[in-house]
Amino acid sequence: MTRTDAQPIETVNAILQCIGDAQPQPPADLWTRIEAAHGVRSRRRRLRRLAVGGMFCVALVSAVALHRLHAPSAAPEIDWQARAQALELQLLALEHENRVPVTTSANFDADPATGELAEIDRRLQVAYEHNNPVGQLVPLWKRRSELLDALIAARREGLTLTRI
Repeated sequence: MTRTDAQPIETVNAILQCIGDAQPQPPADLWTRIEAAHGVRSRRRRLRRLAVGGMFCVALVSAVALHRLHAPSAAPEIDWQARAQALELQLLALEHENRVPVTTSANFDADPATGELAEIDRRLQVAYEHNNPVGQLVPLWKRRSELLDALIAARREGLTLTRI
């Protein structure tokens, strides 16, 4: 290598050395600022997660509340017609068992409960002939069921129902 070649290498080395020495040192509070910025970002993420979780809980609670408002009642619907028919079969079995004469139209005047039962049967027949909605039939079937239940209880006790 010649002397002329060595001079540019030394010059380049000197320039590189000056550049390396000239790099500024970071400020003393750099790490505290980095930690503070990291803490702020962490708190924001935590707050955002809390807000999203809170909104999810509110949505869940309101969905459950709406479901309960629109859900059918827990008490099962009573099929009054089926209950009345079952009670009528019980009454007939009880009359057959006790050898009580089956109630006929002649006996309806003597017993007010059977007279009222005949009236309800007549009203049910009229309602079915006029194609009334089920909502209007339910009270009649319920009353018929209640009367049959009272008749069964009275016959079991050997009582006679009277109207005051």
